[in-house]
Amino acid sequence: MLHPDIYMKNIKNALIVFLFYPLVVIAATINSPGTAARYERYIAVDDACGWPQITLLPDGTLSCLLWPHPLHGFTEGAAECWNSTDGGRHWVKTGVPVPYTSTKNRMNVAAGLAADGSYVAVISGWDMRRPLGWRPDPLNANSAKNSYKDASTLSPIPARSNDGGRTWKQFTAIDAQQPSGQGIVPFGRIAPLNDGTIGVMMYRDEVAFFTSADAGASWKKRGQLSRDRTFNETAWLTLANGDLFAASRSYGKGNGGAHSASDGAIGQHLEAYRSTDGGLTWKAEGPLTLPMQHPADLTRLPDGRILLSYGVRNDGDWGINVRIGDATARFWSAPARLVDLEGSTDEPTVARPHRDGGYPSTVVLADGTLVTAYYSRGVPAHQRYHVGVIRWTLPAIEKSPLSP
Repeated sequence: MLHPDIYMKNIKNALIVFLFYPLVVIAATINSPGTAARYERYIAVDDACGWPQITLLPDGTLSCLLWPHPLHGFTEGAAECWNSTDGGRHWVKTGVPVPYTSTKNRMNVAAGLAADGSYVAVISGWDMRRPLGWRPDPLNANSAKNSYKDASTLSPIPARSNDGGRTWKQFTAIDAQQPSGQGIVPFGRIAPLNDGTIGVMMYRDEVAFFTSADAGASWKKRGQLSRDRTFNETAWLTLANGDLFAASRSYGKGNGGAHSASDGAIGQHLEAYRSTDGGLTWKAEGPLTLPMQHPADLTRLPDGRILLSYGVRNDGDWGINVRIGDATARFWSAPARLVDLEGSTDEPTVARPHRDGGYPSTVVLADGTLVTAYYSRGVPAHQRYHVGVIRWTLPAIEKSPLSP
């Protein structure tokens, strides 16, 4: 049970968001995922902090790019490619899209398929990293603090694989330096657009939509969702009607953002955005989640509906939630819990433990099974960082009178 002060703080945050931002209509109620026909949970990659980005390759193989070290990017290192040929039950490392260089890492990823089926990634990272293998001093709570204070984000490097992620060709870094002097950061899924290009979201001082006309070798900025460091990690997809729909994480006061009230009450929720001109211009449509519920992944289901999955990081409540939208992404179900992260910590006996986790990424297999990857700092039965996988099917949806 939440402490009363924490409970009231969460209620206050919720009220502020939904009083000051346009509401996204709640149009249906979704039963608990526990009523689904299938629900299987696996430790996919152990001792990995994660940030997984999962892709269904043309031959049915699942491929996941992830940060393979059990800490929050403090060290040198590179995101790795892990593959599964049995629908997500077992995983093996297959390759490294962009190798790291001394004192730097390559940890921030976006990935997906080009129109020709080639596997494309865009990966950035940070400089001033500690040596590979470094770990925080468990007796010194300040040993990992300020790890990013004077560091800079590196310009993202595109890479492409034509053999399922085993070998990769790297291309020239994307020149999209931000007004702050920082490199821009890729996030989420790379996917084809109706005009034959492929698209990806990137963020830093702004959130911008980039496209590539050469299967991911080079990228150009097409449009901007937000500026002045108000939003960051953004998921997107193409709807059946041709619109582009996005769910963007707002910066909070605690991570240097401007999108917060004077007391920091508003921040780090998901905001809906839409483009009706192929990503040139974007319009905000209102919140999709409450505060501290982020970041998002968007998946188009076989029947045209939209699956929104996202992390929940509220005090006393850590997990992965889902909502179901109609094909226009204007009508949404109430949230349902997909994964209970049970505190998401490897320090269950500490009074104020460090917590970390979330970042779901979902694909749909040929038989309709949903595979969702996420990460957690630890659960009571497995007290280490890990990338987890859920194989599941959708429960029944009960339509409400608000449904279209």
